[in-house]
Amino acid sequence: MSASPLRQMRALLVKDLRLELRTRETAVAMGLFALVGMMIFQFAIGTRTDDATPFAGGIIWATLALTAVLGVGRTWVPEREQRVLDALLTAPVPRLVLMLARSVALVLYLLTVQVVVVPMAIVFFVRDAAFSDLGLVAVVCVLADVAIAVVGALLASMSVFSRARELLLPVLLLPSIIPVVIAAAGATHAVLGPGNALDEYWRYCVFLGVYAVVFGLVAFATFDHVLDD
Repeated sequence: MSASPLRQMRALLVKDLRLELRTRETAVAMGLFALVGMMIFQFAIGTRTDDATPFAGGIIWATLALTAVLGVGRTWVPEREQRVLDALLTAPVPRLVLMLARSVALVLYLLTVQVVVVPMAIVFFVRDAAFSDLGLVAVVCVLADVAIAVVGALLASMSVFSRARELLLPVLLLPSIIPVVIAAAGATHAVLGPGNALDEYWRYCVFLGVYAVVFGLVAFATFDHVLDD
């Protein structure tokens, strides 16, 4: 009797997280990259204006979008290097379970980085930020991370067997998440800017949720055939 899809997904997710805890390759690299990006923005913008609050949302999400490329780029790499990808594909595990586990792992990696990077960015770039604003920004992070993870897992699976994978994946991923970056930056600015525009904030959040659902449906319709092809 085969395991249920939920148990299969949990086993795959635990496998990914244990591997990351042992090597600490992906999360640490993403965190260091994000911190370096923030420092670059600090020197580039912080010396030209006394208050970078109007630019904070764009700075945060431009940095996080580039950081996400590193996390997505590591998708399927351990399986390829250790030659277990074929075993996974021949195992009696639905393809959608593989994608769901990979997407959840990507969301956890992004959230781990954001726990450190977002508060630091607020300290660097935002003037007079309220503590309650962090909760609203956290909602944006979760919604944007889900959208990025779904798109990233789908595109990573499409390019996993490509020889130019390291070049192809960023070219495909970055244009695909531009709407996510724009909406997340707008929502972040709506709560961290001079006036709390909550109506605008919620409109951006709804857009992020719809974007994640749409790409989730696309993945649901196509992922069964992506890895097989």
